[in-house]
Amino acid sequence: MEAKKIIYENTMFLLGMDFYGDPFSNHAFWDENNEIGRLWNRFETFLSKYPEQIKNRIKKNVSLEVFITTEESMKIGIYEVFVGVLVEKIGYIPLNCVAKQLPASKYAVFTLKGNEINSDWQNQIYNKWLPDSGYESPYNYNIQYYDERFKGMDQIKESAVDIYIPVRKKP
Repeated sequence: MEAKKIIYENTMFLLGMDFYGDPFSNHAFWDENNEIGRLWNRFETFLSKYPEQIKNRIKKNVSLEVFITTEESMKIGIYEVFVGVLVEKIGYIPLNCVAKQLPASKYAVFTLKGNEINSDWQNQIYNKWLPDSGYESPYNYNIQYYDERFKGMDQIKESAVDIYIPVRKKP
């Protein structure tokens, strides 16, 4: 697996909802009934009912999933997962939502297509590509960048998603 490109993104401001715990405790990875699928459903329902609550939204066709790892992640499978949209700035935050500010960073961008989306891409990127790339990841998160190319869980084979991994040159 190779990075499609290395890009620079300014600070990103996000508004959405999050989950902290074991997202796969009740259903497998890439299952709409696991905690991540339930989180997406909760956010999409909120967004469709109250679109005016998300002020200053940019890139209207883009949604993001941010997967944040901690020391607990490696030990007991506890993660923070955020789903949401890009906003111009963080201002009004609806009661049901949370805001995230991701630091300005370079990102290695990987495009996953079809069955690559529900493959073990994390292992391929973090344990194979990253060690040999000349880069390291300065932050403990990755971004799944969904746009019009993602057709839904029931159409994975026709879909594509970009994965953003924060990187910096190794010293």
